[in-house]
Amino acid sequence: MKYIYPLLLIILFLNSISIAQDSILKLKISDVTLNYSETLVFYSEEVQDSFHIFIKFPKGYDTNLEKTYPGIFLLDGDIMFPMAWGIVRYLQYDKFVPDVLIIGIGYGGLSNSYSVNKRERDYSISKIEGLKDSGGGEKFLRFIKNELIPFFSSNYKLDNTALTLSGHSLAGLFVLYSLLTDPELFSNYISISPYIFQDFDKILSLIENNKIKQSDIRLFISVGANEEEKEFKYPIKNIVERLQQINPTRIKLKYKELEDGTHFSTPADGLTNGLIFSFE
Repeated sequence: MKYIYPLLLIILFLNSISIAQDSILKLKISDVTLNYSETLVFYSEEVQDSFHIFIKFPKGYDTNLEKTYPGIFLLDGDIMFPMAWGIVRYLQYDKFVPDVLIIGIGYGGLSNSYSVNKRERDYSISKIEGLKDSGGGEKFLRFIKNELIPFFSSNYKLDNTALTLSGHSLAGLFVLYSLLTDPELFSNYISISPYIFQDFDKILSLIENNKIKQSDIRLFISVGANEEEKEFKYPIKNIVERLQQINPTRIKLKYKELEDGTHFSTPADGLTNGLIFSFE
């Protein structure tokens, strides 16, 4: 009898290991997919490269209905898309944001186990020393304007008169570049901690020669209170001051310094505040 209890314990232990292994195997082969979402690979003739596009549909989305939805276009879609999915859902509980299409423009990091990132090529508006492919912002903007938005307008229930563009850091720079070179493309622009230090003079020049004509364009700009002064806070504040000199009937601007914010803590807070301002 003295050997029976230890033997039973060993059997139970081995059995529990077997059950755990079965569970792990099941988890390994299962995919986690956000509700009402899909992914597609989109080849751009303008950029001569493929992008992974992540799409979140509003609940009740029906291709047979005439109803169309505002679109939120997210740069750095591999990381911003799942974040925006949750933020938008919470904001909808408070009725800050209507039913929308969320569209993340990425490089495959969300759907693949490896990370492919070409943001320095696509979001930069001038050559960056040591990066031979940098300065592709103009091509990337043409991709969005001439290929991506028309594709969604033709194949999805997108209201292309109510579009929002959001980006952080270098992508925030691209948001400002888009606003100042082709302001009619989007209705709302969200620029979170834009990295404009290197292109400060170029952005100032674009502001002086701005093409903003609409009266309902909204721009939200933010910076973290704890971000570096020389590279972020000083240039961003100066750009905001110049933008505020534009006739307020042509652009509605909101600037916010995010309390205790660091460069990498600002994306979620900035997007939240930016969406509330965009849809208020």
